Amino acid sequence: MKKVFLSTALALAVAGSWAFYPKAPAEPSGYMMVIGSATFAGFTSKAEVTVVDAAGKSTVVDVDARNTSAKQITQSMNKLHMAELQKINELKQQGWVVIQATPQAIEGMMTTAYLLEKR
Repeated sequence: MKKVFLSTALALAVAGSWAFYPKAPAEPSGYMMVIGSATFAGFTSKAEVTVVDAAGKSTVVDVDARNTSAKQITQSMNKLHMAELQKINELKQQGWVVIQATPQAIEGMMTTAYLLEKR
């Protein structure tokens, strides 16, 4: 009888302590955004790729943009799209998948927002 009681008590103690065993940190979940934006107005031009992670932290990477001629504007837009694609491919390696892309153009400004989800 003592052996059965002792074994049962020991099993309950082990099972109870398992609940307090440290768990692995959770993977980031939720959504992430990659936003490519370009502004061409007068003599000023600006292009950048902004990444907003699942925690709400944002990082901005500037892209070389020039607007002295139509050819340079096109080249600047191509550089912007290549920077967006590079960042999206980098995030894809980490398990993020693009679920929506929203382009928007207003006179002198173009923005494309990519919504990513961890899968």
